[in-house]
Formats: sequence, C-alpha cells, structure tokens
Amino acid sequence: MIKFATRSLCLAALLLCSALVACSDDPKVNQPNVLLVVVDTLRADHLTPYGYTMNPTTPELQKLVDAEGLEVLPGLVAASSWTKPSMATLFTGLAPSQHGVMRLIGKNSKLKDMHTLAAEFKAAGYDTGCVMSNFLLTKRTKTGYDYGFDFYDDSTGTKQDPHRDSTAQVVTDSGLQWLSERDPDKPWLLVLHYFDPHASFEDHANVDWLDPGYQGWVTGGASTDTLREHEANCSSADRAALAAFYDEEIHAVDHQIGRAVEQLKSSQQWADTVLMFTADHGEELGERGHIGHTQTLFPELVDIPLMVRVPQPWKSAWDLPEAAGGGYQMTQLYPALMGVAGIELPAGRSASAPAYVAVEVDFEPVRKEHVEKYVQKRLVRDGSFTLIRDLRSGSEQLFDHAADPQMLAPLSDQHPKLQKLQALLDTHDWWEAP
Repeated sequence: MIKFATRSLCLAALLLCSALVACSDDPKVNQPNVLLVVVDTLRADHLTPYGYTMNPTTPELQKLVDAEGLEVLPGLVAASSWTKPSMATLFTGLAPSQHGVMRLIGKNSKLKDMHTLAAEFKAAGYDTGCVMSNFLLTKRTKTGYDYGFDFYDDSTGTKQDPHRDSTAQVVTDSGLQWLSERDPDKPWLLVLHYFDPHASFEDHANVDWLDPGYQGWVTGGASTDTLREHEANCSSADRAALAAFYDEEIHAVDHQIGRAVEQLKSSQQWADTVLMFTADHGEELGERGHIGHTQTLFPELVDIPLMVRVPQPWKSAWDLPEAAGGGYQMTQLYPALMGVAGIELPAGRSASAPAYVAVEVDFEPVRKEHVEKYVQKRLVRDGSFTLIRDLRSGSEQLFDHAADPQMLAPLSDQHPKLQKLQALLDTHDWWEAP
C-alpha cells in the first residue's frame, strides 16, 4: 500500500512537472502582447495626464491612468525634431550617429540596420503588425521602416494630400482588423502610428475649442504653405487658435486609442498586453516664430510623452531606468520593450541608463524655397540644465529647464554649469554628414 502511494505521488509529480514545462513553452504565458502607439508631432504639454487644462484633449488616456495602471513618465526627449531619425531610433534602439538616418532622400534616408523591433519580435515568435500613417515611411519610399513586419498598412500615408483630413479612425480600424484575423495562439506586436496632430490642423465637428470671437487668419485645415506664410507674425490670438485646432486633432486620436483598448478588453487580450504610448517629436504653434517642426530643439519639439502600462505578470521584467540627471532618452524604449518580452538585445544596444540625454537635428530641405529650414543644432541635457548649440551660427544657449520649463530665458555665458555641458557636446558621438 505504501509502495503504491509512493508510485502515485511520483506519477503526480511527473504530471505536474510536465504541465509546468508545457506552460513555460506557451508564448502566451511568457510573452506579453505589445501595443506601441506613436502619435506624430505630439508634444507632452498638450495632454491631460501631463497637466494640460486648456482643453480636455485626452480623456481616454486619463481613464487609463486613473483606472488601468497607465503610468505617466515625464522627461522623455526625442532623438530629433523630425520623423525619420526619431522613428529610426524608436525602431532600432540606436542613436542617429549609429543608424545613420538624417535626410529626407538619398542613402542617408534609409534604415539599414536589420535588427529592427519588428524583426527581433518576429524572430522570437511574435506576429508583427504596423499601421503607418506618415507618408515619409511608406513602403514605396523604400526606406526600410517596414522591415520585419508581417503586416504593414501604409495606405493612409499614400493619399494625394497626406496633410489633410483625419485618418485616426482608419488607423485603428486597420489595426483591429489585423488583430481579429491573426493566429490567437501567438503573441503579437502592433504599432499604431497616428498622424492627425501633424499640420494641417483639421476642425472636428464633435468639439469646438476655437474662441468664438476670433477673427484672424487661422482656420481648420489651413495648408502648410499658409501656415508658413503667417508663422513669423502670429499674435497671441492666432497662437490660441492654432492650439485649439491642434487640440482637436489630439482629441480625435485619443478617442481612437480608447476604441482600441475597448476592443482588446472585449476580446480578452487586454490583460496580456503591454501598452507604450509616445511620439516621434513635438510641434511648434507659433511660439518662437515657427509653425511645424525641424527648426529648433526647444521643449515644444523635443519634450514628448511617454506612458506605459505593464500587466502584473511582466512587471518584474520591465526595466526603464532614468538617466543619471533624470529623464529618458529615446534609445531606451527599444531595450525596454525587448526586455519585457524576454527577447535578447542585439549588439550595440544597452538597457543601462545614460549619463545624460542628447538630441540633434541636421535637416536639409528638398524644396529650394524652404532654405530657411536648413538647420544643424545639437542639445545635451544634464540634470536640470540644457545646452543648445547652433552649428551654423556658432551660438550657444544654456537653460535651467527646472526653473524655466519653456526655456525662454538663457543663462549667462559665465554660468558654472556651462563648461561641463560644452564638454559633453564636444565629446558626444553625433551624426555627421558623409
């Protein structure tokens, strides 16, 4: 009787071990789904979770913060002030000096590193999908941003005029359709890229945040050429009108993010899904004589949102350390997503916190009439101090962004912090034109 009981216990133990092994091999147990939401030209200071009160731009994101564990992480700095280099960094975890993308056209406009986020997730057994709305990153441009994706819908970026109309619903519809058709037994990575806050700024009928007394030139859907014509002479009323339409675009995207989350809940996938919400860069709304982006490295262009929700089973695998002086660098997002999915980092990437953060823009416009947009600027941020150097003019500006968040009052060139930041600028590995 004792011998039989012992044999029964051994058999039960073996069955239990087999079950545990089977569970450990199940990717749905060990690997979360990953939803990466990227909103083009989205500045952090226009979002409700970051304290914005002028208009209720992001009620759906705020609900996720309040009730679903979405964490608001301040201090993320974009890799650059325009799309191609920043998205290259987001997709590879490499700085511009490493991935080499800093031009609109030509060989320095193409993503050559093959260890993209999509490629690494695919190799780890994930289904990989992306709905891309930026016309610069479509497959027909042959720039490599689609590499590694099983599904890459860039139809919204191939419109005749990609700057016009709202495409947020189409992006969400496409992503949800792909999720509904894929193998439910495999984990997935889905990138939803929304374009709406990029100029032109459309007027949305369901909200009306424009001052009814405004009589100026700003209208919903004003062309980029119109914006450029007026940008140097914006009044405070003009800037408020631009912000109103910009906020309406953000609100449209926020609604669609809420739709996506509700679908994940109804399909029983939300509990297994890591959500990362961010942007490629921000947008100027006439504050310094510019409307759009690329031309500066001030907060409205490089201070972007980062919100993350990690379900409990994977919290111990989540690792995103702050830089030594605070804040985050865009190169850190790739290793953080790889780590939470249990995927080994390729060479050249690091999950360690940087000692400081760096941003650069070296923008060469294609259209000759946009020669004023040819800019070469570099930024380093160490703690609460930021130094910006203009390579074309040789000028430098030092700011204490803790005391002066909008960076409106440059500090003296005799400030004791200046030399340290100059040394960082001098020794950092920057992108160089070949």
